[in-house]
Amino acid sequence: MTESEPSDIEEALPSPWSVALGRLTLSAGRYPGRKYVGAMHRKVSRERGGRRCRVHRTGDVTLDAWFSPRREGTTARVPVVISHGLMETKERHFKTAWKMNARGHDVLLCDHRVHGRSTGRRLTFGVEEKHDLAAVIDAAVNRGLIGEGRGQPYDGGVITMGFSLGGGTVLQHAAIDDRVKGVVALAPFADFRGAVESFRRKLTPWLDEKWVQDGFSAASLEAGFKIDEASAIEAFKQIKVPVLLAEGGKDPYLPGIDHVHKLAAARSADNTTIVRIDEANHNTLVHKNWPKLDRAVARFCRNISADHT
Repeated sequence: MTESEPSDIEEALPSPWSVALGRLTLSAGRYPGRKYVGAMHRKVSRERGGRRCRVHRTGDVTLDAWFSPRREGTTARVPVVISHGLMETKERHFKTAWKMNARGHDVLLCDHRVHGRSTGRRLTFGVEEKHDLAAVIDAAVNRGLIGEGRGQPYDGGVITMGFSLGGGTVLQHAAIDDRVKGVVALAPFADFRGAVESFRRKLTPWLDEKWVQDGFSAASLEAGFKIDEASAIEAFKQIKVPVLLAEGGKDPYLPGIDHVHKLAAARSADNTTIVRIDEANHNTLVHKNWPKLDRAVARFCRNISADHT
């Protein structure tokens, strides 16, 4: 082999630029000013009885959560845990929380690691975040924010609800936490590798798929996990509880055919429901009012509550 000929090892190494792209994605929630997003929403929530809840996980990760109580005078229903999307903060979903409060649900919201007022350096797309959710629920129960301490007929269950990154995360969490009695996953990813490819096709179709995937695989290893561990579809196969999946008919980032329907096809249980909003894209699916979706979520949560309170 001459000096000008690359070795097989050199050829196998991912491009530094593709690794940098992966690193950027895994730290995308660390943008300047993120800690100040939603200050007005927090003020309004405090006036409604909301309160902050900090939960230390491991190493440099401390999670910033928020408790939003059900409206006074409503019939108590199963608490809801809301998980946000990539580069969002929990405050982005306060309006959803208040809607659930009006229906009798106490609600917990949490900033993912590397997002909002939580700390950390890298996302893991559910590998560690599923344990983060479990820790936040533990803390809320121990502090009397949800459960019997709230004076409600309660069997220890929660309903989890997540959007995009949060949707894939709550599915992974449901496979390890038997307190979950139902899951609402809105535009979830089926697996991290598939999500990377979906976004590549939409945003940078000129980039080679293998070049991108190799970079994300290397960046994931740097962050302490393997890319294929971040799989909602593998977790979905283990989930026994009812699941409501929602897709936007105009979603260009995580199209339902590649994610929601792939998830549903992988599960043999007959308690999976899919709601499709034809006119919704990825973001408007959750950040715009869709009566059809709202009714489906309300009915789903009401039925879960009837079974577990």
